[in-house]
Amino acid sequence: MQHRMGRRVALAGLAGLPLTGVAWAQGRPVRIVVPYSAGSGPDLFARRLAQGIAPRLGQAVIVDNRGGASTMLGAEHVAASPADGLTLMMTASTTFAANPHLYRRLSYDLAQFQPITMLARTRLALYASPTFATTDMAGAVALARAAPEPLHYGITGRGNSTHLTGEALKIAAGIELLDVPYRGTPAMQQGVMRGDIPLAIDGIPAWLSIARDGRVKVLAVTGEGRVGALPDVPSFAEAGLADTGQQHWYGLFAPAGLPAPVLERTHAAAVAAMADPELWQGLAHEGATIETNTPASFTAQIATEAEAWGRVIRRVGLVLE
Repeated sequence: MQHRMGRRVALAGLAGLPLTGVAWAQGRPVRIVVPYSAGSGPDLFARRLAQGIAPRLGQAVIVDNRGGASTMLGAEHVAASPADGLTLMMTASTTFAANPHLYRRLSYDLAQFQPITMLARTRLALYASPTFATTDMAGAVALARAAPEPLHYGITGRGNSTHLTGEALKIAAGIELLDVPYRGTPAMQQGVMRGDIPLAIDGIPAWLSIARDGRVKVLAVTGEGRVGALPDVPSFAEAGLADTGQQHWYGLFAPAGLPAPVLERTHAAAVAAMADPELWQGLAHEGATIETNTPASFTAQIATEAEAWGRVIRRVGLVLE
């Protein structure tokens, strides 16, 4: 009954909608493009989001993974998609807050997108191979300083939040590290567990099971305070290394030009999904906080936080082709 009622709401008010709005409301599946690999933290988040949005729109919602090039491949695809509400993008702050400062030539910009709402702020962690010769940050810093060559650390893409956090860590700790980009979280996890690389920086949810099994060590987390799921792991600040990166977020976007009724319905569905306590049970335990806002507020927030990320990037001196 609830599903049928949700569908009637989604179909209400079709009169007066443009053709794109009619197509959106006639039951065709909505695609949430995720510019990250399957099995990554953003992918897991997006799949829960799709589960929450689908009944509120009264139609199927699928996740389309288009990872690569620091989220640019997925962003380019969405920018070129019709503004009919059938193509959305769930991405992190990397796409609009960091990439514009990192790349000499960027093939998209925020004007090609309609920000819908921020969804959540999340945390990162520094992971270590089970054979790494320490279990804490002080030991990791000492090992890095004593190493004849820079220690390697895995990231999920140059210029994204994992990379920038590593660069900020190098400055805060006065150490040298060498980044090793992986195509996604699962491949990087295998590299850490096998000992191919001693360290990695990534989100938290996708790593919890292997951390609990002892297949990786967790040395520190970003943000203020500890994460409930990792009560024995200190924050970088607690370990004496403040200012190791900007907290990043997940947000929902559509191609620019989305009809107002479609924007309103999509925004309402996303906000309602994020407010569902059963859907997001344990999210705070994993170190994330749910935050939603209006499209206008989200647009203004992106502009403000882009400048904050820009200050970090200029301090690091990182420029990518």
